[in-house]
Amino acid sequence: AGHFYNANNHWSVRFDEDNVHLQCERCNSFLSGNLIEYRANLLTKIGAERFNQLESRARVTRKFTKDELKELIKKYKEMYNQLK
Repeated sequence: AGHFYNANNHWSVRFDEDNVHLQCERCNSFLSGNLIEYRANLLTKIGAERFNQLESRARVTRKFTKDELKELIKKYKEMYNQLK
């Protein structure tokens, strides 16, 4: 998964589905996210309004509670199991 806003520095959007998208290993690992192309594709995919909202959310400092993280784990496990 590629994050437009770095997962280590932008905790508030670390699990945000507008921030996390499929990315090839080359772009994600070797091109440090290939952010110029990522941004252009992200604007096309989610539109300018959602992109601006994501940008605002990324600026917020946030710490998840254990319960919130457990809910996120449960949500994504369920989604994963539906793909099988």
